[in-house]
Amino acid sequence: MSRLFRAVLLCACSLLVSCVSATSGVPAGSGGQEIVRLAPGVRAEMLDASFWITRAKKPYRIMMTKAQIAQWNEQIMQQSMAAGDNSFFVHDLRRFDRVASSADIRKFMVRYNPAHPWYKKKDGEPYRLTADDWRALYTAMHFAPLGDFAYFSGAQKAAGVASQDFPVRKAVTVRRSDLRLVPDDTLYTNDDAYWYDDSAQNSGVLMNEPVLVLWESSDGLWLYVRTNYCTGWIHRADVAFCDDDQFLRYFDYAAQAQDRFITITADRCVLSADYAVLPDDPAFGGIPELFMGTYLHTVDWNDERVAGQFFQRTPYACYIAEIPYKKADETLGIAYAAIPAGICTAGLLDYTTANVLAQAFKPLGVRYGWGGMADARDCSEYLKDIFRCFGFMLPRNSRSQMAVPGKTVSFGEKSPAARASAVGRLNSGTVMGFPGHVFLYLGEVGGRQYAISALGSYYFDDPQTSDPIDANSVNVNTLDIVRKNGKSWLANLTQAKSFADDGSFRSYAVPLDPTWKYADFSKISTGAATLYRARTNRRDILIAVNAGHGTKGGSRIKTYSHPDKSPKLTGGTSPLGAIESIAVSGGMQFADGTGEAEVTLRTARIVRTELLRNGFDVLLLRDGDDVQLDNIARTVISNNTAAIHIALHYDGDREKDDKGCFYCVIPEALHSLKTVKKQWQESERLGQCLIDGLRAQGVPIYGDGTFEQDLTQTSFSTIPTAVVELGNQHTKTDTESLEKRAKGIAAGVMQFFAE
Repeated sequence: MSRLFRAVLLCACSLLVSCVSATSGVPAGSGGQEIVRLAPGVRAEMLDASFWITRAKKPYRIMMTKAQIAQWNEQIMQQSMAAGDNSFFVHDLRRFDRVASSADIRKFMVRYNPAHPWYKKKDGEPYRLTADDWRALYTAMHFAPLGDFAYFSGAQKAAGVASQDFPVRKAVTVRRSDLRLVPDDTLYTNDDAYWYDDSAQNSGVLMNEPVLVLWESSDGLWLYVRTNYCTGWIHRADVAFCDDDQFLRYFDYAAQAQDRFITITADRCVLSADYAVLPDDPAFGGIPELFMGTYLHTVDWNDERVAGQFFQRTPYACYIAEIPYKKADETLGIAYAAIPAGICTAGLLDYTTANVLAQAFKPLGVRYGWGGMADARDCSEYLKDIFRCFGFMLPRNSRSQMAVPGKTVSFGEKSPAARASAVGRLNSGTVMGFPGHVFLYLGEVGGRQYAISALGSYYFDDPQTSDPIDANSVNVNTLDIVRKNGKSWLANLTQAKSFADDGSFRSYAVPLDPTWKYADFSKISTGAATLYRARTNRRDILIAVNAGHGTKGGSRIKTYSHPDKSPKLTGGTSPLGAIESIAVSGGMQFADGTGEAEVTLRTARIVRTELLRNGFDVLLLRDGDDVQLDNIARTVISNNTAAIHIALHYDGDREKDDKGCFYCVIPEALHSLKTVKKQWQESERLGQCLIDGLRAQGVPIYGDGTFEQDLTQTSFSTIPTAVVELGNQHTKTDTESLEKRAKGIAAGVMQFFAE
């Protein structure tokens, strides 16, 4: 066949398909034969990503570097934490405490609500769940130890059960799994038209994802977990428990070395057993199905664990990757497999329009999956998995995805012509949406604008006169198809979002600037503090909150006690007369065995929440189990960024009971010290305000609330600083007790700035 004849034939077929699809929505081949089902206005060649890539603006330009994407992720996580809304954005699982209160655990568990009934099929007919049915669900969810609810009166408070704390365990998913709102696989629906409309389906979670395990079902077969974007019940068989060091490997892929992992870029793939290096462990069940957006850590081909392990072949053009599995003791095991280069990329894909469109078309025609059910995707999960290939951490639902940082076009009250014009100026691959649905813009052809998404149903014309088209697929369509409300997608459009720096990006990591005064006295300064900005009632006042201790190796290093290198005037962790003091001590241990560093961090995080709620910005000087900042570094950072500095400690005094709270008064002999003389009076006022706030919360106070102590943090401070001892080794460390102290600290801060 000549090139000319092939071109003429292709044009003729294209014209035929175009004409048929424009009138009936069902394209035909020769002789009217149906060959592919298309939405109205869509031509067969539009099902190829290259059709849109060639029409896009600068399709191969890198829109954000991996470093910028890492910063974008940090932006969205900080925005979530500052908002205090755990259901909305994306969370850093490394910044959650080792225990969770019963109130926090049950906060997002589903409740019975008569206004929103659930149904399931019973004897083939829809059956509305009764109060007794919900009691059975609560029993399955093991609610009793978490506190009894007044389930059926609509109240959400615990009924006379004291708050309790429960350990949080770390784990990794070993296969793609569902997150459910209740611990069972029942299809909760009464809608015969929508097999997928399951009230209990919350989301899907990919393999090799970190999760925090908060709770167990009464039969032990389900675990209630938090992912970085939502919570839900997951099959216990689908997760393996891991330790802290293992857990930390599963974060920051945009910031990781790109030769240390691969990303699955195929829509989904099943590999046969001969791709695996079988471990000597019967618990390994083979390579799970791989889905787009899955990250796998890689291993060198010369590693003795894999070298020569393949039977009668050496897989070329493959990466060796770690495959997680669940050992018999429920801990994380690692097997190895050869992953073909054709289904993955080394590290992450470059964030270009061409790559976005290429990924968007790989699941084309794949079934729709409400909340990720049936190993499929709904509209928001479709976008989440696509953008994971570039390192983005998108939130779970469509509303949240349209609220993330980026350059935004709002359609508001625009006229139809203005809407079409605004859409026409967008680049291909831009995220768009209206309440309940998100999708990717493809471009404009022949005056019509096109999108691709995982969608359920739509209408050709007015819903009053036509039946819905239950596509339930990843599909290409025009923006003039109609929703159930009778309006077109274009008319419903509320926002378009380009993932890029919208001008609001700022660094949330605050390291020690070596040019700051006294920075050269620090010996441990490779870490950084974390900045949180209040989102409402902003006061534009930054409070430095210092969770005492928590620097690995800090107790083996010493720094000068005073900036003039004079000796200490009181004893303590470092003795009286010491010219050098311990850089960061390890802290004491509570009577219940908990380390002081853990409790000060938990307290600091609650203080952060209280201060943000009251409009203060917060600089958390330690936002994890370990921050490589010594006491001088923490103090100098505070001096140069914050209005006041509050250091939180618990006193290891070896007393037999809890003696109460106090703040450390700077010895009078130090008032003439250059750093101290301008701020010691305000430091004492701050300390007294904090004690007043704690006393108002009913927290026990030691004596008059003061104790003279010569400390590095107060001697190097140039701003009002209070080192507060919130109790001792006998102080209760449950969340309720810590919340009282946090509220007292916040009240003291407000009093300090009100006076």
